[in-house]
Amino acid sequence: MKFSLIFTVFNEEESISYFLESLLKQSVLPDEIVIVDGGSTDSTVKIIYDKLQTINTLKLIVDETCNKKHSKGPIARGRNVAIEATTSDVILVTDAGCELESDWCKSMMNSFKQGADIVAGIYSARVKNQFQSYLADVFCPDFKQFDNPKSFLPSSRSLGFKKELWRKVGGYPENSYTAEDTKFILNLYEETERVVIEHNALVYWDLPKDPQELFKKVEAYGEGDGLQRLDFFKYLARFAILLTIPVSILALLITKKKMIAIPMYYFMIKGYLKGTFKGCF
Repeated sequence: MKFSLIFTVFNEEESISYFLESLLKQSVLPDEIVIVDGGSTDSTVKIIYDKLQTINTLKLIVDETCNKKHSKGPIARGRNVAIEATTSDVILVTDAGCELESDWCKSMMNSFKQGADIVAGIYSARVKNQFQSYLADVFCPDFKQFDNPKSFLPSSRSLGFKKELWRKVGGYPENSYTAEDTKFILNLYEETERVVIEHNALVYWDLPKDPQELFKKVEAYGEGDGLQRLDFFKYLARFAILLTIPVSILALLITKKKMIAIPMYYFMIKGYLKGTFKGCF
């Protein structure tokens, strides 16, 4: 069994170094690493070459069709291009904006060696201010609560799957900028029951630093969900909550940290409607 690690990058010179350093600190590296750059205009490509020059199995592909100017779903397209270029049986996926625990690759690979077809790694937030501490309570679930692995929808910041499954489902959907990994994972789940949550495969990621960044991001998430026709009843329930329950009463039903979900619902619903409308034309 061979393993390939893939990820995409685009103009990430300010943040990619700590990710690459965490990659170099892995206790075990996969058989190859394939990176797709969407045509960066900064020094991202040079930083990658400089940092990873000692890795002989590195493949760096520069493909300008994998950015917003040329694709509705540049991240999905970049991942598909990278996976197509791999020569392995198993694909590990992460995000260049993250930081990997030193045993992330090893733990993911061990689960496949024990018979898994899909491995969901876990993730935790890097908290740098009070606002992010509120968000961490919303965005990072208690992974121990998922008795059924399929009840957890992992993120492509910490994910692995058999390449043959990627082919069966037609790859990551390239018709939207967000929600592409949710749709992809749901498609994968239809193909196998051998799904594992790997609690030792931990990735750290950065949450939005302020409300402006948060609401822009969750609106984009909602738009992707609408475009992919995902979670209709969940969004309907959120809409009903905002319409029928005064904020003062709703605040009593949730913890203090969860109160950030109230304005989030508004922007997610706004994005969902936008995505649904776009999908009709």
